[in-house]
Amino acid sequence: MRRSIRNGAFLVALGAWATAALGAWTPQDRPNQSAGSAHHQPEAARIKNPVAADAGSIAAGLALYQKLCVGCHGDTGKGDGALGDELNPKPADLTDGQWKHGSTDGEIFTAIRNGIRSTGMKAYGRKMTTHQLWDVVNYLRSIGPKTGSH
Repeated sequence: MRRSIRNGAFLVALGAWATAALGAWTPQDRPNQSAGSAHHQPEAARIKNPVAADAGSIAAGLALYQKLCVGCHGDTGKGDGALGDELNPKPADLTDGQWKHGSTDGEIFTAIRNGIRSTGMKAYGRKMTTHQLWDVVNYLRSIGPKTGSH
């Protein structure tokens, strides 16, 4: 009995300490996050797009987008798909300049391939080939902001 009370007290104290320690972190202390700004992915940003953004790649990317992405991101990429209403945070508007998870081709590729934790963005690395992922990146570039490196 005495041992279980002592173990319980220890767990309560440990929980309180962990809560206080994590709560004391500012967004700048957390990896890849800062208050209200983009998540920086230096390794992903260095990845170069090996697929030419020609009409064939963009058309292939559009077909994949329509099959896999429209439900959340909407027909025009504004983040207004029917399934997106259920998500928190809401799907990104892929046509504006606010690319929260990176604006380089490599960062976009990585977000699509690996998904984005704590969001509804699933990983598509097992559903698409590497070339198909780049086709989607090229399509998104054709509808999205004209900033970032290609």
